[in-house]
Amino acid sequence: MKQIYVTQLIEHLAEEMEETFYLKYIYENFTKETGTPYFFLKLQDKSGSIIGRIWDNNMNSDYVTFKGKVVKVYGEVLYDPMQKLEFIISRMEIITEYNISDYVTGLSPTETQHYREALYKQINLVKHANYKDLLYQTLDSIMPRLCEAPASITNTGCFNGGLLVQIVSVTSIAIQLLRSQKIYAYHPDLKISYNEDLLITGAVLFGIGIINLYSPFPEAEKIHEYSLVPKPLLSIQIIEETVFKENLFLSVEEKNMLYHAIYCAFDKSLKPMNRESLILQMAYSSYIQICGLEAHLTEHQQERGAIYVPKLKNFLYMPKEEGGSADE
Repeated sequence: MKQIYVTQLIEHLAEEMEETFYLKYIYENFTKETGTPYFFLKLQDKSGSIIGRIWDNNMNSDYVTFKGKVVKVYGEVLYDPMQKLEFIISRMEIITEYNISDYVTGLSPTETQHYREALYKQINLVKHANYKDLLYQTLDSIMPRLCEAPASITNTGCFNGGLLVQIVSVTSIAIQLLRSQKIYAYHPDLKISYNEDLLITGAVLFGIGIINLYSPFPEAEKIHEYSLVPKPLLSIQIIEETVFKENLFLSVEEKNMLYHAIYCAFDKSLKPMNRESLILQMAYSSYIQICGLEAHLTEHQQERGAIYVPKLKNFLYMPKEEGGSADE
């Protein structure tokens, strides 16, 4: 049974230990100074990942065949010259009895059901028959894959089901922005109504093509043939396939407005030509920035006060007392 996860390794610094991980990759490398060979590898579990090394005196040619397997490693965790943790390994062996959930990060069945229900509630807000048909037909054909798909393999959404979470979250932000504008930013001389159906359809489908770009954890690899195509076009490919396969009708204007919104979501430098595309662009950008900040806050949640984070080139502030100020 697994005892120590990646996020707990800092508590076992310089200790001789043995633990199990999923071996994401392993390859031979050489030191710059002397050309000494070593194995460079990456270990992961559901809490995160850590780089590892096996130096020449402990190298075994069989180890390269362990890639993609759950392994038990023996060694110690130390700081590298950049003050990052790495696992210095003396020995490694394949294990055959394990619980895969210890090594894969993702939504639980209950969480998956929650996000699926939320997504279909959002779709049911769409009144435009053509867009609604497109949404149902597209999602019904890919839902099992969507529930497993990561939104990324390194950044925000790098867990199984991350794409489903992203879609529901971005759509929610977009809807709230639009409705806030309708209620509170109304100008009496402006009579142009918002196209909520276009916004919701764009928010749900703009990132749908990512299901073809990344494989789920534990492999979590970029699918090479799809990496040739920009993310907006990956989504448009799926939409076009659905329209053709299900014989759906979308006018040229309907499709082009939708595709414009999809491109604007991914490209902040692109100037939106309607308010719905601008709102979607803002919603996705806000989601990515907030999640990125949350990740850094989580990483430093045990610390208090102003903390400098080199990756951000900025300070974060953690309250001195959790749940309130120190003066309460």
